[in-house]
Amino acid sequence: MAPAADREGYWGPTTSTLDWCEENYAVTWYIAEFLVGMGSWCFHMTLKYEMQLLDELPMIYSCCIFVYCMFECFKMKNSVNYHLLFILVLFSLIVTTVYLKVKEPIFHQ
Repeated sequence: MAPAADREGYWGPTTSTLDWCEENYAVTWYIAEFLVGMGSWCFHMTLKYEMQLLDELPMIYSCCIFVYCMFECFKMKNSVNYHLLFILVLFSLIVTTVYLKVKEPIFHQ
């Protein structure tokens, strides 16, 4: 049997930039790695770069939402922090653009 990194499953050769999670296609020929979450499930099943984006980008977006909530929860007055909101949305757009243009971004690692 081929080493885990060299195994190919139903989806063809691995195109993702990550190859460190679990042993690939150890349980079934159809799913490379078992995980939870729809984006994670798509990525770890196929190990395709497009599915890697479905796995990693929502984590970045949810972290931005978390950061915004952290700042909003502990302030005294009841107002919207548009500067922080703008910075986090801009950061999310920049990260997304880099993921789409650069094939090996290192945001998630």
